[in-house]
Amino acid sequence: MNEAFVLLNVDYKQQQNIIETAKKIPIAKAVKTIYGIYDVLIVLESDNMQEIKTAIDVDLHKIGGINNITSLIAVN
Repeated sequence: MNEAFVLLNVDYKQQQNIIETAKKIPIAKAVKTIYGIYDVLIVLESDNMQEIKTAIDVDLHKIGGINNITSLIAVN
């Protein structure tokens, strides 16, 4: 199983919408509000690395209000 931890900086006014939209991504296993440098943490899991790439490059980039995306891919 491949995992990616995606950290987002978001426009505060759109944060709740971003969280609800991210939860609809089929491979999103967790979507959490966090405090610190980043605002939202998304955990993606899939056996297919291409699905993770598509979730980040297509699905997340479609969501308005995201100012920065940092992706961390776990290596087993």
